[in-house]
Order: sequence, then structure tokens, then C-alpha cells
Amino acid sequence: MRRDLVAVSLAAALLASGVADAAPRIANAWMRPAAAGAAAADAYADIITESALTLVRVRTPVARAVEIVVLDPKDTAATPRVVDKLAIPAGETRFALRGSVLRLVDVRSTLTSERPVPLAFEFTDYAGETTIVETLVQVRGLTLPR
Repeated sequence: MRRDLVAVSLAAALLASGVADAAPRIANAWMRPAAAGAAAADAYADIITESALTLVRVRTPVARAVEIVVLDPKDTAATPRVVDKLAIPAGETRFALRGSVLRLVDVRSTLTSERPVPLAFEFTDYAGETTIVETLVQVRGLTLPR
């Protein structure tokens, strides 16, 4: 009985401190090269989280804005749409080619494989707490003409 009480107390303390809920992770982040002045360039990444969150914003210094573009690849009649925020369920959410993407709008500098692109993901949880996760996006694929 006493051992159970200690375990419950420890679990409550971990939850209160935020240790039990790990921060979301960003994996497999990549994009194709883009020229400075391009109207848009799409980035792809996987968001892995242990609890449901809301993606409220994505930022980068290499573009004027980053749009969250949602598309259901299973619905052949679906059209991509830009959303202000996106519910992210526990598990893995994928931004991928021919699906939902992160669209860099008004690219400010040339994006090549020599330099990864920084992205900052801003999430809120059920309690309204904000978490920012930064990642570097690998630029890969065809090179730009010189």
C-alpha cells in the first residue's frame, strides 16, 4: 500500500513538473533547393509527439512566412488548403511529398545543400503551454543552375 502511494506521488510530481510529457520531436526534415526570390518552396518533416498538441506556427529566417498546407492524399478530389493551426495527435504526423506540406513563402535567399534551413515549430498543449522546437532542414535533390 505504501509503495503504491509513493509511486502515485512520484507520477504526480513528474506530471506537474512537465518531465513526463516529452517535447515533440521533428525528424526527416528535408526540402528541394530553391532560388532567392522564389514565390514558394515546400519543406517536409515528421512530427513525433507523445501527447496531442496544436501546431500554431512555423517560422524561418529564409522566407517571409511558412504556411501550413493540408491535403488528404487519400481523397482524390481534395485540394490543398492553408490553415492557421493544425491539430497534431499523439504519434507521428507527416508532412510529405504529395500530401500536407510546410510552404516557405517568398524565399529570401538561395537554398542549397551547402547550408541547412532552420525551421522553428511552435506548439501549444491542452493547457495552453507553448513549446518551440527548432530543427535544421536538409536541402537535397537537384542543384540550381549557376
